[in-house]
Amino acid sequence: MTSYLLIALGSVGVALQLCVVFFLLHGAWRKFPVVLAYSIARLAADLSEAYVYYRFGRGTVAYVRVYWTAEVAMNLLLFLLVIVLTQQALEGLVIARQTGKLLTGVMVFAVLATLVIYHHRILFSSRWFFGVLQWTQFGAAIMNLGLWTGLLANRRRDPQLLAVSIGVGVMATGAAFALGVREFGSAGSGIRNIASMLGPVTHLVGVFVWFWAFRTLNSADRGKPAAPGPLLTLTNTDSQLS
Repeated sequence: MTSYLLIALGSVGVALQLCVVFFLLHGAWRKFPVVLAYSIARLAADLSEAYVYYRFGRGTVAYVRVYWTAEVAMNLLLFLLVIVLTQQALEGLVIARQTGKLLTGVMVFAVLATLVIYHHRILFSSRWFFGVLQWTQFGAAIMNLGLWTGLLANRRRDPQLLAVSIGVGVMATGAAFALGVREFGSAGSGIRNIASMLGPVTHLVGVFVWFWAFRTLNSADRGKPAAPGPLLTLTNTDSQLS
């Protein structure tokens, strides 16, 4: 039952992510290029996992490696996403540069710490990947606090940037919480099943927030009157002079 729900959540997630890419390509990507890069990478990761799953099976070495590699890579991209959005939130403020350096330091520390803490585990094994994922997701959740601090510090808050940041916060915090809960349950237990569902659900909610934010922006842009062209402007000026 859990596996079918996960497949359904994954399918809805891919459809929503495609919608996000569609809306971004219709203009919003100029403001949020890093969100477009993350969304395309997320689609590539999900489709790769789906292909290997149906081609070789869930319990195969190929699927395990593709799954964990994709998850760790997406978490590193999430780090970059949070740093760029924080810089946007702090644009024009004195603390922007210092905050950018601090968040970059947190990212580097979270990545290097995994190599030290899990050096005794077999490199690229499932246990090693799980440990790396725990640290990177926890680090992304902590960095998201910096993003929210930047949004609160800037009085000129951008509503769309706020919505995108909410989506990032839901994804990062939900994934970190799901991995934490997973540690308290054994394989096949109810707690482990809940944790397995929690990550995809929170990711889906985050993508839906993005979908709503970019859909609203495109609708608002379509409702704005077009700027007058050079000929129309010249005609209006001549009629005023007459």
